[in-house]
Amino acid sequence: MAFDTKPMRADARRNYEAILAAGKIVYARSGVDVPFEEVARQAGVGQGTLYRHFPAREHLFVAIMQERVDLLEAKARELLDAPDVWAALTTWLDLYDRSAAQYRGMSSRVGEALADDTSPVATACAPMKAGFAELFERARREGAVRLDVTATQLLTLIGALPKDQARGTSVQPYLALVLDGLHRV
Repeated sequence: MAFDTKPMRADARRNYEAILAAGKIVYARSGVDVPFEEVARQAGVGQGTLYRHFPAREHLFVAIMQERVDLLEAKARELLDAPDVWAALTTWLDLYDRSAAQYRGMSSRVGEALADDTSPVATACAPMKAGFAELFERARREGAVRLDVTATQLLTLIGALPKDQARGTSVQPYLALVLDGLHRV
């Protein structure tokens, strides 16, 4: 996600891609709170180049997570017509949980941003959040979930669960406990 509206020169495009790839490597190794300059070192670019493409850490984070956000939005839309809304909802929430566990610290960043509509992370997550809200509302209408919980509250809660990076999910049994507490039988 470059912030300049002009097409990128070939060398600028290479630097952008190198920074993005380096960000994924560094975040996987050390988490999303690693010093931003470490990404520049891994990419083999200067700090000026890093900041030209990504003015703040949050912008790189958004670019890295965009693929997962797009996948989650598409999956929510796909599951809207599933015959069993509870199964559809839990399938989506499991995918969301695994996505949130991809990088150490990612889930808390996303969880915090979901309640702050002004952040770049919240802006990037808005379509995904809207798609899930439709699926969640269908589950509410069909009586599958508690009525006193909102879609955003549920996403924030799952994002806050302790993550097992090795397994790429929440630590057991936390997600199961949340889902059991949400389900209306």
